[in-house]
Amino acid sequence: MAKHGIGSWRKATLSAAAFLVALSGAVPEAGAQQRRTLMDMLFGRSVPQADPRDYQVAPGRRAAPQPRAIRKKRRDAVAAPRPGGATRRNTATAAAGGTVAAAATAAAASAPVEKSETARNVLVVGDFMAGSLAKGLENAVASSREIRIVAKANGSSGLVRNDHYDWPASVAGLIDETKASAVVVMVGANDRQGIRDEGETVPLRSDDWSAIYTARAEALADAVKSRNVPLIWVGMPAFQSERATEDMVYLNDVFRAAAQKVGGEFVDVWGGFVSADGTYTTSGPDTAGQTVRLRNSDGITMTPAGQDKLAYFVEKPVTKVLGLSVDDLVATLGAQQLGAGDLPGVANGAQAALAVSTPPVSLADPRLDGGDHLLGADGSALDPKRSGGSPRDALVVNGGAVAAAEGRADNFSWTGRGTAVSPQTRGNAIVARGSISLEELRAGAPAASGPAPNTDADDAAKALRPSIAGDTKLEGSSP
Repeated sequence: MAKHGIGSWRKATLSAAAFLVALSGAVPEAGAQQRRTLMDMLFGRSVPQADPRDYQVAPGRRAAPQPRAIRKKRRDAVAAPRPGGATRRNTATAAAGGTVAAAATAAAASAPVEKSETARNVLVVGDFMAGSLAKGLENAVASSREIRIVAKANGSSGLVRNDHYDWPASVAGLIDETKASAVVVMVGANDRQGIRDEGETVPLRSDDWSAIYTARAEALADAVKSRNVPLIWVGMPAFQSERATEDMVYLNDVFRAAAQKVGGEFVDVWGGFVSADGTYTTSGPDTAGQTVRLRNSDGITMTPAGQDKLAYFVEKPVTKVLGLSVDDLVATLGAQQLGAGDLPGVANGAQAALAVSTPPVSLADPRLDGGDHLLGADGSALDPKRSGGSPRDALVVNGGAVAAAEGRADNFSWTGRGTAVSPQTRGNAIVARGSISLEELRAGAPAASGPAPNTDADDAAKALRPSIAGDTKLEGSSP
């Protein structure tokens, strides 16, 4: 028994040794790059120096830097088309194309329209501020076919340096050249300097300076009046420099007096370019009410938003002095203008008075449908003999109201379940006392039908009848 046990132990030992020898011999073949020891096999293996592409990153650990070729290969694999990827890409491209098309349509709708043959020319003269005003006015009237802006501004000009450009002597010729129907003047930004008079320099805002400058401003206004065209003189805005702002306030008083002297109109734009406390501000609300930058960093010139806001104050006075009515401005709609013949069915010979709906029209059109008379007013659009009358005839001539459509707010009909108010009976009387109703007490007669008479109730009724009738008094009452 002992020999058998010892033999079994030897066999097991030899088998284990053979297994270890075989395993140690197989290691170099499986991983020839690194030698394995017995301790590595018993307690764990170190990471072999395998190919980086086969390297697996443990969760929560950062991957080691990879060669550029491997990164490029993986980027190419990511960029390869996937199932359904083409469809998503085409959808995104189509959506982007639709957005671009919508933007192009909106831009085309707001594009400047071609001016009509009878368009009025508005001449804008002055310094660089007048140039900014002219650009803003061009944007403001871009969609109007009846107003054309003609800019003749000289950026370095003014009323002080008449040796550089003499506006009082030149404006009449410009009016004749452009055939202007109105003149817009904005000048003064370059006039904060002394005036040369008889070889001497007159100081700014002195008495002599004020007299000379006022005379030149009035001469400019008289030159415009001599051509019998309306004058619109635009005041100067505030500047970033406090001293310049004071000078602009002084010049605006001169401009206002000169314009009003010849019957012109002075447009004060000061409030549009100052803050709530009346001081200069770089940013402010634009024509849409959004806060934007109105002035450039120099504190004088205008940004595009400032140009549009400057023109906002001048556009309405220009329209007024030109005498343009609402009809003239609506004419800019062109093909959008609708007439009575555009109503549904009218163009095909149907009767306009029977129309129950109309196409959308411009709210700026006082005629609403573009026609010159009411529908059917000429008698040709409505023939009661052939049509049997219109809803208008049913209401006005025959006095019958038009039946309300089901579900409409003016449909007050009941559902048909029963009458609105049931007839009054003994059971639903509003006032009742026991088995006797109020009507029975007043009539003095018992009800024709009902439950068995109550003796106490009858006695009470007899006692009350003389009082209700008014011919006798109750017992015990004072005479």
